[in-house]
Amino acid sequence: MHVDTPPGQRWIRDFIRYSALPPPEVDIVRYRLRVGGAVGRNAEFSYGDLLGMMDFKGRLDFHCVTGWSVRDVEMEGVTFEALNAIIEPHGRYAFFTSLDGYTTIVPVEDYNRGILVLRMNGGPLTYEAGFPARPFFGDLYAWKSAKWLSRIDFMDEYIDGYWEERGYHERGNVWMEERFKGSGGKGRNRKPFKGRFTDRSP
Repeated sequence: MHVDTPPGQRWIRDFIRYSALPPPEVDIVRYRLRVGGAVGRNAEFSYGDLLGMMDFKGRLDFHCVTGWSVRDVEMEGVTFEALNAIIEPHGRYAFFTSLDGYTTIVPVEDYNRGILVLRMNGGPLTYEAGFPARPFFGDLYAWKSAKWLSRIDFMDEYIDGYWEERGYHERGNVWMEERFKGSGGKGRNRKPFKGRFTDRSP
């Protein structure tokens, strides 16, 4: 086992694609990422706007709560630190909503270290990987990386997202093995996803 392997994880070569809800239609011409809630300035961004804001390119490890990880995934996108300079958030949590209705929530201290991914492994996100945009947090399990992202709302009070409502941990830190609520990071092994893509390409 590698010394940098999070507890309970194993390395695999390729992604396994999951979808908790029926995948949405994406109209990239009409697409807007909207940001609101506890912010100094509400904002919306087209896909072209986001591409013009990109300030990050690097390799990060990807960790799924079901126990697999992919090493050194090349990601490009917009740091949330850069987005903060525009929207000036002041809530304690960032709540993410996707085009398919999927939701998840991240403490602002984790959000601030994250990125909005637009490109992966040398090309735009594939549809199955969440095109046009998804958040990513290197120290959190990937259910926090909502595919097909359409909205970010900042708030002071915690509320459950889709998998949190079904028993997944409020934060989801991979190094603390925060998989399930009330289990000290360790819970029984169960299959969390209703749907699965057959495409395993990056």
